[in-house]
Amino acid sequence: MNSIHAFAFAALAFSASAADLPRAEIRPGWDWSLPEGVEPAPYSGFVTWNGQRYDPMITVSAVQISWRQLCPAPDTYDFAPVVEAIEANTALGMRSGLHLKGVQDDYVPAWVVEKYNAPVLPVLPLQDNQPWRISIVPPWHPDVLREYGKFIDAFAATGIAQREEVVYGYIHGISSSRGEEMFLRPQDVEYYERDAGLTPEKLVQCVEARIDGMLKVFKGVEYKLAWTNPGKGIVWKPDNYAQATEHLWKYAMDRGAGWRGGGVDFMNVLYDAPALGATVSPDGYALIDHTWPALVERRFRGDENEEYGKGWEWRFGPYEGANGHEYRHRICTLRALQLFENFNYVSVETLKLNPELNRYAFLTQGKLWDDSPDAWAYLREVATGGNARIVKNIERLLIQRDVEGSQSVAAEKVERFPISPDPPDRHYDFDARRTDLANGQDGLAFQLDEKFWTRPAAAELKVTYIDNAEAAWHVEYTGASGQPAKTGSVKNTGDNERKTATFQIPALSAARAYPGGMDFRLAAEGPGDLTVQMVRIIKSGNDL
Repeated sequence: MNSIHAFAFAALAFSASAADLPRAEIRPGWDWSLPEGVEPAPYSGFVTWNGQRYDPMITVSAVQISWRQLCPAPDTYDFAPVVEAIEANTALGMRSGLHLKGVQDDYVPAWVVEKYNAPVLPVLPLQDNQPWRISIVPPWHPDVLREYGKFIDAFAATGIAQREEVVYGYIHGISSSRGEEMFLRPQDVEYYERDAGLTPEKLVQCVEARIDGMLKVFKGVEYKLAWTNPGKGIVWKPDNYAQATEHLWKYAMDRGAGWRGGGVDFMNVLYDAPALGATVSPDGYALIDHTWPALVERRFRGDENEEYGKGWEWRFGPYEGANGHEYRHRICTLRALQLFENFNYVSVETLKLNPELNRYAFLTQGKLWDDSPDAWAYLREVATGGNARIVKNIERLLIQRDVEGSQSVAAEKVERFPISPDPPDRHYDFDARRTDLANGQDGLAFQLDEKFWTRPAAAELKVTYIDNAEAAWHVEYTGASGQPAKTGSVKNTGDNERKTATFQIPALSAARAYPGGMDFRLAAEGPGDLTVQMVRIIKSGNDL
């Protein structure tokens, strides 16, 4: 704490009685509540497949269409099934997203394969226990590429993508997954070079043609389009393929497209995602560039937060348990919100987990600093990749930083099932941060985004913490006139339960008055430390 605030707080102790200070209301568990009247962002939604509206929060249905379905014979096109599917979704109260597929062999017209003697290649599985298999027709085959281009030109002429009820369209490509995403593994490259004549130049040509084709289809509404790979290239090895394809995400987004991931449910991923403006700071914090055009322009930013339940234990381990799918779902949902995603495919199993959090995500996804009802910081620490890089926190319009007097310690170790982003032999996370009274660090310090909190105003402050020690703590902040202020104290009992304390702050100022330019801090009074999982600042009244 700086000297001005230290002196002022000493004076405050004599001038303000405990009865005058904001008191906490304590409830067990998480608290994802929002003020009455908060509605979803207009350009946002939870997505389902094929018209299956199994929850009122489902507001978009993906229309799965294939080149084979719409082009039954040479130069013969029938787009009526697309219109019918869109109209059926509308009748069910849903908008539509377009998934136009044409690489898997069952999506490519049989007449194309037969006429041009195009090869059909079984795809090497992602892992041995994968319960499904697919095959592809190489999209770089010159005759396949030409016929697909003719089909796309015919589709563009329909104007279907410009309809208001169509809210997105994927730029599908080639992958070892079932979704025709945009990635190839080294073993795929070796296989396709040997059996289908793939080269870096042919791969780039066919992917650029896919991008250009979908830009034609979505002309004038390019923001609805979704590039479907988060990395710098669609191939990471060998190097000549990685270098040849590293521009493709930018090729799409420079022409107005948005982005779709597909792997947010792998939890500790998307930290280095140039298409999202996502990076990691030198001191290990996950950052989002708030000036990134795809964000500022509110283009499509979506993902598929779906792989939960018994059917996905082959990939993610046991469904049950405190550190099972419920934990992963919480982290993945918050990561999607941190990335400012506006659309997410959710499965039936997704919505069974953490129902209050799902509702919260539905109401806040797609909102930015100017229309978000709240800001938050989820305190954690993980290691990712082979070099075990440390990444801290999940933050959205509120950050926590280690500064003088508020150096935190990672806490609440979560042992869990191994997932692909893990370093070797490290399959755990820290799901909270705590003060460090033993070393003179009595606080956890926070700073509000200046575009979110533009002036002093009333705030609802929620602190979700683990009551794991006998301890007292309070909040220190700056009031409307720049004067230091604090709340009444919370008395922890050490019962090891998760709780949420809610304070009604009469006026909170983002005055940068604390060390490191922080705006407020949680101060531990002892004797034990304070362990915190999440802090939320909620706007109130006319500021919503």
